[in-house]
Amino acid sequence: MLIALTIGGLTIDLSILISFLIGTSFGFILLFLLYIYAVVLGINKNSKFRKADETDIDEEEIKWLIQDAQEQFKNKELRLQEGIYDHLFHILRELSVDISKKFFPYSKYPYLELTIDESLKLSHYITDRLDELLKGRILAMTRGFTFTKIKEMTEIKSKVDNSAVGKAAKQYSTFSKAAFATLNAVNPVYWFRKFTKDVVINIVVIRIGLALIAITGEETYKIYSKKVFDVEKTIDTGVEDLYEQIKEDVKGDGEENE
Repeated sequence: MLIALTIGGLTIDLSILISFLIGTSFGFILLFLLYIYAVVLGINKNSKFRKADETDIDEEEIKWLIQDAQEQFKNKELRLQEGIYDHLFHILRELSVDISKKFFPYSKYPYLELTIDESLKLSHYITDRLDELLKGRILAMTRGFTFTKIKEMTEIKSKVDNSAVGKAAKQYSTFSKAAFATLNAVNPVYWFRKFTKDVVINIVVIRIGLALIAITGEETYKIYSKKVFDVEKTIDTGVEDLYEQIKEDVKGDGEENE
């Protein structure tokens, strides 16, 4: 169908003009989509393969950071002052930031240099290892504890230890421990109290906190090291030793390791 437009002595075929405009529009749209695709592809490529700023990372420095964080958590005064969970989360956050600074010393936000995928993997690694730790026969019973209950137990324990009665009881127990050792060995009430008080409060909570610090440090190093070495490097900071210590403490006298 011929649609013509006559202007003066000039005749214009409108069907050809419309086809030309439609073709030109589709061409611009196609070029725009290709441009957007190239930009997005470039962003993803840079995010996925971006290397760390610092490639000369000493593993001993990472171990030192983890050990320093564990020493902070062992500080009983700080635990009581901040609260055991607030203190632990503060330490974990600072440890992650300190490790990230080793790899990105020039970044304003070094802990944000991970991609979303890497951040998800880091969380996955940490929770998986903590779950594996709590599958042990000795620690499995802690899975049923609420954080509120553990917090209340630790607060009560601290108040008793700091009271005059608690201090006097500690002095008395030093002299009476040997005399009652044989009797307590066959006393089920003693073993129940020993397990629920000494192990759950004094050992399990503290040991799990120390293990979580080590696990967080190790897995954070693993994620960031992949940006440097293209492989997930691992370091040993004694998590298995901590679990063995828990088992030995249960078999031993259950005293708190401050």
